[in-house]
Amino acid sequence: MIIDIFVRGLIFMIFISGSTVISYYATRLLAFLIPSTFISDIFLWSGTVLFSALLLMGVTYYYVYRGFGTQADIIRRVPEPGNRVAITFDDGPSEKYTPRILDILKEKNAKATFFMVGMQVEKNPELVRRIVEEGHDAGNHTYGHITVPNSPPPRLAAQIMRTNLAILQHSGVYPQFLRPPRGLYDMRMRRLAGLFGQNLILWSLSSQDWHPRATPAGIARRVLEKASAGDIILFHDSGSLLGKEGANRQPTVDALGPVIDGLRAKGLEIAGLEETIIPKVV
Repeated sequence: MIIDIFVRGLIFMIFISGSTVISYYATRLLAFLIPSTFISDIFLWSGTVLFSALLLMGVTYYYVYRGFGTQADIIRRVPEPGNRVAITFDDGPSEKYTPRILDILKEKNAKATFFMVGMQVEKNPELVRRIVEEGHDAGNHTYGHITVPNSPPPRLAAQIMRTNLAILQHSGVYPQFLRPPRGLYDMRMRRLAGLFGQNLILWSLSSQDWHPRATPAGIARRVLEKASAGDIILFHDSGSLLGKEGANRQPTVDALGPVIDGLRAKGLEIAGLEETIIPKVV
């Protein structure tokens, strides 16, 4: 465990140092164009910090949406989609918002996949049963909405196993799908997904309903402008930007009906992940 933490810390420091060095020299080249030495110095250091932050954000975005190297075991889009898209919800179930989402899905005759946090499963077992009974798919989103790369191996394995057992206990269904919180995964999680017979699922289109200033119109506009066949679309029925719960998901609830209608108007069929011919892990 100590060696694992040391190695992870070393990799993190190398990554931060590398981005800082790259940003420093890029900013230094631009600073030569500024005639004032005082302003040039301010630009050099403030620009280094800004460019470093942008570089880290860019790499993280690419990592979540594209990954690095061969990743046949990570699913970001529906294989052989036809005209189908998959709607997914993270961080629930929530006593306040999930029932409303289920009501809308039932009214619209649409199926979705719910990536559930184990703690929330144990708080709301009746919602887990309802999700499965109404034909939706159950997914594992870890027990405590942890940051996967920072978690020691025993804790990571326990988080996944405990949530699998909680979902199985309260729904009678073993979750076929696993999604890391915030889309942050590592090789250990990829190996555990295979070991537990689960597909590791990310997404290709985020509704960005996690944003504190998200509005129903903004959520619907973003999804409908960008959605195309094969997309796995990310929504949230609980959670918060950094925590396990507490955010207002009413904009998601209000946007869901128009999103479903709009997707169908574009000729897209909404399906659960189990309906989309995702190859099973063997």
